[in-house]
Amino acid sequence: MKFHHFNPKKEKKGLIYKVFVVVAAIQVTLLVSLGGYVVTKTVLEDESEFKAPPVTEKLDITPKQQKVQVERQQKKSSKLTKRISISNPNNINTPEVKINLPATIMSGGGISTISDKQISANMKIPISTVGLFGVSTKAEKVLICIDASPYLMTDERGGLDTYKVIREDIKKVVNQLPSTSLFNLMCFDITSGTQMSFFQPNLVAATPLNKKLAGVWIDPINSSLKLIGVRGKQYNLKYKFLPQPAGREGANNIYRVYQAALEQGADAIWFLTTSWINPDRVQQPITDAQIISLQKRNEKYQNDVEKARKAAKWTLEDQALYLFKTRKLYAEGIKKGRDWVRNTNKERAAKGIPLYVGTPQDAAHEQKLIPKYEGEKPPAIKVKAPVVRYKSYGAKGIFNFYHKNLLKEIYYDRNLKPPVVNMIVFKGKDEKINQDEMKGIRAFCSANNGGRTRLLRGLKAVRD
Repeated sequence: MKFHHFNPKKEKKGLIYKVFVVVAAIQVTLLVSLGGYVVTKTVLEDESEFKAPPVTEKLDITPKQQKVQVERQQKKSSKLTKRISISNPNNINTPEVKINLPATIMSGGGISTISDKQISANMKIPISTVGLFGVSTKAEKVLICIDASPYLMTDERGGLDTYKVIREDIKKVVNQLPSTSLFNLMCFDITSGTQMSFFQPNLVAATPLNKKLAGVWIDPINSSLKLIGVRGKQYNLKYKFLPQPAGREGANNIYRVYQAALEQGADAIWFLTTSWINPDRVQQPITDAQIISLQKRNEKYQNDVEKARKAAKWTLEDQALYLFKTRKLYAEGIKKGRDWVRNTNKERAAKGIPLYVGTPQDAAHEQKLIPKYEGEKPPAIKVKAPVVRYKSYGAKGIFNFYHKNLLKEIYYDRNLKPPVVNMIVFKGKDEKINQDEMKGIRAFCSANNGGRTRLLRGLKAVRD
């Protein structure tokens, strides 16, 4: 049997093949024509029904400026912070240690001025005993006030040598103060008005440098006739002074010194002086009604004096001439006193004797250099001058006045006691002592927290 292999190239194209070709051609033609129609129709229908998209809101994308508060922050340190973790110790027996800190700011060697607010009232510190010319007091804050008037250096009191001893003793006391103490120095003179000056504005720490500076400050005071009196910046009171009677504001200047000392806030105060006004003689001002009454009485007194002089045939011209001549004689006496001081000190300097430190007025009165008036004198007037009766403050009244303001702010509000006020009174070797004055001084010091008083007579007593 013979197999026949189909070969398209050799076989004749049959009817089926021809039909297949015709159908394929028709399909291609239809596809092309219908495809163009569909595409054309779709495009035309979309274009006729095309609608614009809805309008959208426009957004403002530009950055708006706003106010921003910027706070400065501390720059971070580049150093690493070491964290130390310590566990709480338990059941460890440790000894009890008590540390006493001074009420001051200790520095290496500067002035280290301590203001009132910096002085702590609650710190417990060791309090030392401070003694000056035999009067001792326990104190941590010390103030020494020195009379720089010429009367402390009169011949009866030992002259300039007396003040030399005073300066050296004060420097010795200051140098012996412990470093935990505070101190200050003041010099004053009430001969003419009130002059006061402090070593430092406030109490200062007792450092070696401050002690040395205090010595430098006090050395020139009353060291020669050219350096007598208060030196340095004048001190003005911070608080209101005791009200005084009109026209008598300068009669109690020593109590301005007392007030200036209180304003320092010290524990103990020493006054070295020649005299002190009895507190019972410190007068209070009178009322307005009393002033009016006094003026009327003075007017009546002047009229009575004029009538008495007129009756004695003593005219106003006679009175003016009398005043002129007596004042002229007084000026001559002062001139003689000035010459006497100059010549006397030349002789003393040559002999090595302490110089005379009194004023020409003092010399004129002491040496009786004022000539006596020999002319006709005014007639004796029997008319009595009006007497004003002033009330006295007394030690209690003075203390009560400062109790309300000064003492309250400087001491009481900080739980501190008022200062102990001690007084060293220098008198001449043969000078008569006013017992009333000394009694008032003792009462005044006692009223100031139990202060003490000591009387020294002449240079020998000062040295001893």
